[in-house]
Amino acid sequence: MRLLGWELKKILHRRMTRVLLGICLAVILLMSVTPGFANLGFGTEVEAPTWEARARSVQATADAAPWHGPLDGKALLAARDACRSDPTGDHTFVEGNILSWASRIFAAAGIIPTEDWPARMLALEDDTLTGVYDRRTDLLQTVYGSRPPAEQELLWAQEARVTKPFTYDWVGGHALELDQLINTMLLVGLLLCAAVAPVFCGEVRTRVYTLSHCARYGRGKLAAAKLGAVLLFTGGAFAVCMGLFVAIQLAFFGTRGLSASLQMVSWSCMLPLTVGHAEALLLGSGLLSCLAAAAITAALSAVFSTEFPVLLGLFAVLVFLRQLAIQAGGGCLAQTLPFLATLGELTGNTLITLPGGSVRLQFFYRLAVQPVYLVLLLPLAWRLYTRRQVG
Repeated sequence: MRLLGWELKKILHRRMTRVLLGICLAVILLMSVTPGFANLGFGTEVEAPTWEARARSVQATADAAPWHGPLDGKALLAARDACRSDPTGDHTFVEGNILSWASRIFAAAGIIPTEDWPARMLALEDDTLTGVYDRRTDLLQTVYGSRPPAEQELLWAQEARVTKPFTYDWVGGHALELDQLINTMLLVGLLLCAAVAPVFCGEVRTRVYTLSHCARYGRGKLAAAKLGAVLLFTGGAFAVCMGLFVAIQLAFFGTRGLSASLQMVSWSCMLPLTVGHAEALLLGSGLLSCLAAAAITAALSAVFSTEFPVLLGLFAVLVFLRQLAIQAGGGCLAQTLPFLATLGELTGNTLITLPGGSVRLQFFYRLAVQPVYLVLLLPLAWRLYTRRQVG
């Protein structure tokens, strides 16, 4: 434990670590605060970020309170009638938001055009408007009805667990924060891994390892302490950074919207999740991905003698190779890379077929394989460093 403490202090005392942690803080503040001042469709368009947009967002959050709950036929009709009585939309943002959500389903079904949707939605008959869930089911059948039986079985088993009617709340701010969260976790993960890049190669570059390798605890136990310090630092710093991100998000948009159905963000999503569940899954995936990236960094650091090739290799894996996998459509191996590419991996019913024909949801597949990096690369890094010859 004493060795672990020393190695952790060594990481924290590096000037570059403090610089990178400062950049992490700046990234968190920028990415989490910006959506709070963004124009999210309240009435007249405003250029974001502005204080006016922030005031409208606060008003929308407050106005949505009476509408929080099941979005059943009665609520849909009440929202339409409220918009009919106030056609300018100055005081019916939440009601208009409800109709906007339904309009995306009706537009996809070809019932109304996407242009001039407010007028089209206000003209719908009662039976048509209240049949929005049936229209959604028909659309899902059309989109996924031609998929292989194994894929359909998985998707419809998930859909059967989705609670209907959906729980409504104004989730525009939370949805934007979820989108921001994907890129934020990648940026923070890269910065934290850059901070631990010298964990092994720094000892080689400075020739300290020529002494430590000859010490009583200088090989196996020291290498294990270094790996433990890497995981503690990256995991702990990532948790603190993301905790700050969530705290700012809740300060801007409150907690009520987190209990809304994830289908309020993506109507075609077939997972039985709330917005809060989705965010928790994203954060858990980000933490595992950060630890996996730290394992990659440690392995690279044990191979090379200077930090530059370690950082170059880290960038190649987490950014360049990741982008190639996205553009190529990816495969089982490509989808093991740390960090999500888009929010659609969770909300878009994206599936992956594994060798042998079994089908899994891509998000949960990626989540499940991240610990493999730890199991394989941490022992490899330990072995490479302890076997390095003093020369």
